[in-house]
Amino acid sequence: MVKQANLANKNFLLSAEKMDDGQTMVARHALELIAQAATLEVDGVAAMQTNVYDHFPKSLTNIAKTKGVLLENDEDGLNFDVSVVLHYGVVVPKVAFAIQQSIKKNLADLTGLTVTEVNVNIADLVPDETNDTLDPDHLFDHDLAKEPS
Repeated sequence: MVKQANLANKNFLLSAEKMDDGQTMVARHALELIAQAATLEVDGVAAMQTNVYDHFPKSLTNIAKTKGVLLENDEDGLNFDVSVVLHYGVVVPKVAFAIQQSIKKNLADLTGLTVTEVNVNIADLVPDETNDTLDPDHLFDHDLAKEPS
């Protein structure tokens, strides 16, 4: 299958062969949603990081908003940039590799397209558990018996 992009329409042709019933095109936004779902299914991923343009109204940016995923197409193929929030304590290279493999596999399985590059940006880490031992009402209380006189 030859992968082509129609950048004017932001649609991707799934097969270059002429089919009797017509051609199948998939929108850039749909590919980004597949990559987002593939990322979120990886263990250790807490959430997707918002993009800067997510905070602007769509009418101002004219960009389809897919949280944490950006697709670029060049002569080498499809390139994804994903920004993720991970759970604290995960092995970052292992999770990043799993994200790359998940995106490549899901895109290949669902569309037949080949992803050449997946750049994973770790935007933040979040703790798995909250610390319930701290009392927010008494953060600065001192035990007078422990202070030197």
